Amino acid sequence: MFDLTIVTPKRVIFEDAVERVLIDGDQTEYELMSFHARTLGLLREGDIIINNKISIPIKAGIVSFNDNKCLILAEEFETEVKKSS
Repeated sequence: MFDLTIVTPKRVIFEDAVERVLIDGDQTEYELMSFHARTLGLLREGDIIINNKISIPIKAGIVSFNDNKCLILAEEFETEVKKSS
C-alpha cells in the first residue's frame, strides 16, 4: 500500500492508501504500486484508475511518486468520479 493524493486547483479529489494506480503518461500508460521508483511525469487526458475500482477522468496533470507517496496534480473534467462494482 502507498499514500495517494489527487488534487485540482479547486479541491482534493482523492486521498487514501491504495494498492495500485494506473495512469496515462505523456508517452505511455503505466501502473504505480508500493515502493515504485521515484517518478515525476506529465499526464495526458485519460482516466486515473485506482485499485481497478475507481475511475477519475482528467484533462491533464503531473504525477510525483517518492518515498511511497504519490501526488497527482490534475485538471479535471466537470464530471463525477465513477466507481465500478
